[in-house]
Amino acid sequence: MMKTELLFPTPVWVEDDCKLDVKKLEEFCYYAREQDDIGRRASNEGGWQSGDFKLIQSGGYPPIGETELKPLHDKIMEVAYQSADDWGFQRYRLSMSNMWININKKGSFNHLHTHCGCIMSGVFYVKVPPCCCGELSFQKPPVEQNLKEYWGCDENFDRFEKEHNYMDATFPPAENKLILFPAWLLHMVGKSASDEDRISISFNIHVFSELLLDDEVYPKRKSNNSRLSLKVM
Repeated sequence: MMKTELLFPTPVWVEDDCKLDVKKLEEFCYYAREQDDIGRRASNEGGWQSGDFKLIQSGGYPPIGETELKPLHDKIMEVAYQSADDWGFQRYRLSMSNMWININKKGSFNHLHTHCGCIMSGVFYVKVPPCCCGELSFQKPPVEQNLKEYWGCDENFDRFEKEHNYMDATFPPAENKLILFPAWLLHMVGKSASDEDRISISFNIHVFSELLLDDEVYPKRKSNNSRLSLKVM
């Protein structure tokens, strides 16, 4: 009997209950908005997004370790190391490059995007309305589907019955829920239809190889003062 083998799956790691004090985090998120009511515009359409919180002071924002974000940072790194071990990394170190707050109101959403320059990204949900506040959705790279469907159209191709033809996968938000994923995965957040705020905290994580710490293996950059002299013939 013929069977279908699905090759090269993409991992997404989910911690359903981080057991953190989300009320304290919620208060901090609103406090951060009071201090910087303009925020920034990135993938977000509507709502409010903070600047970056980092391990060192950055752009007027205090270091993560001096804020209510510290317990969340520690929990994220705990789960991130478990995830990276599961992913196959060995003799490595992780470091969070940045984290930021998202407060989405009714009608707010996030455009399709990726997180360049890091290995893992993720989101933690602080406050989630009872329903209809927008789901995290991962998208299949369109070139894969376009190449397969070059001969057809919606009328003669199934995208919904077989798992390997799905164009997207969605994860419903829930308070105290943590989701990590490869940073290059295309993802978006659906439009909120709730009258209540949805608050989440996103982040990026870098990986560093411990095998490259020795200067003999990974030499320090030499000075640029010495230049090659080129002869023009």
